[in-house]
Amino acid sequence: MSGPRPTVQLRVRGARGHLRFFQKMVRRPDSAVDPGSLVDVVDRDGAFVGRGFYNPRSNIAVRLLTTDAAEPAGDDFFRSRLRAAVALRHDLLKLPEVTDAYRVCHAEGDELSGLIVDRLGPVLSIELFSRGFFKLLDPLKGWLLELFPGSRFHVRADAEIAEIEGFRTPAGEALEGVVVREHGLEFRIDFVHGHKTGFFCDQRDNRFTAGRLAHGLEVLDLCTYSGGFAISAAKGGAKRVVAVDLDEKALEVARRNGRLNKVKVDFLHADLFNYLRQTREKFGFVILDPSKQAREPEDLPKARRGYHDMNALAMKALAPNGLLLSCSCSGLVGEEEFLNILRAAAQTVGKSLQIFSVTGAAPDHPVSGLFPEGRYLKAAFSRVM
Repeated sequence: MSGPRPTVQLRVRGARGHLRFFQKMVRRPDSAVDPGSLVDVVDRDGAFVGRGFYNPRSNIAVRLLTTDAAEPAGDDFFRSRLRAAVALRHDLLKLPEVTDAYRVCHAEGDELSGLIVDRLGPVLSIELFSRGFFKLLDPLKGWLLELFPGSRFHVRADAEIAEIEGFRTPAGEALEGVVVREHGLEFRIDFVHGHKTGFFCDQRDNRFTAGRLAHGLEVLDLCTYSGGFAISAAKGGAKRVVAVDLDEKALEVARRNGRLNKVKVDFLHADLFNYLRQTREKFGFVILDPSKQAREPEDLPKARRGYHDMNALAMKALAPNGLLLSCSCSGLVGEEEFLNILRAAAQTVGKSLQIFSVTGAAPDHPVSGLFPEGRYLKAAFSRVM
């Protein structure tokens, strides 16, 4: 990272207060810059804006790492950022006391745009969103080993993002038999077929709350994935738990997790819409945690309809005064819009909605003041009357 650093100019004046700049906001440099290079960013008048990764192939052309001209963004810079990220989880949040599955680095939330790292027991699971961090992968592993000696690594990237950014993740070692603990529960991690980094650490606190609320109730967990909410409910003393998912591989992991925790859950392979339209049962607690419904702005109309319809059906499956936990991980759907969708769904089925708690991702998923879009997860706990 030594030597003269290329400069990239924005088309706008000022531009402070942002961490991402899209292609249309960036002037193409006069001379070629290797995709994923560390660059200085200036505004259209030449004033320093920040320092970060530049990739002319990507829709997100610039990812800022610092707005401080005095920070060189060399090895010590990245070490310092990672140490600060770990200190938040260990010294402030004290997460190792309750779990060995938590987010170590949350991209913009830890001032490292384009990088996600989860600790999953003995494994550090790295998810790359930037060619810049792909180019730093070997030193990155070294910096992480300084903080987590003896760790093994799992590296992944969304196929579409990797294609756009221009990299291919290397084949890693086979990681099997990894089990993590969370609030007294244990979960086996499937690194081959699992989504994202292999486990959804962001729902940790919501799983714990759902487990407490489930005591004595019949619970329906929709989109159960690896069984986190269902198993938390069963361990929390639910009278009965039914868990539904369309992904057969995820259900196999969920069933193994159920056996691992010695709880009884009825895991069913079904589409949630078909199941809800056909079931005659009424549940005391319905949990709805679907996959992301809107990845791009053009997905929003369909996503809004989907959230409305699935929540309306979920409410119809509730007994009087039943509880609903409805989640959305679509960052493009804001909290107020999501709550309005829930209100509209309740009106559609003639129900009264009493929202008593709205939460988000666990605190190891911090949100930067310069990137409010990072608050992607909404979890609304309601009573439906």
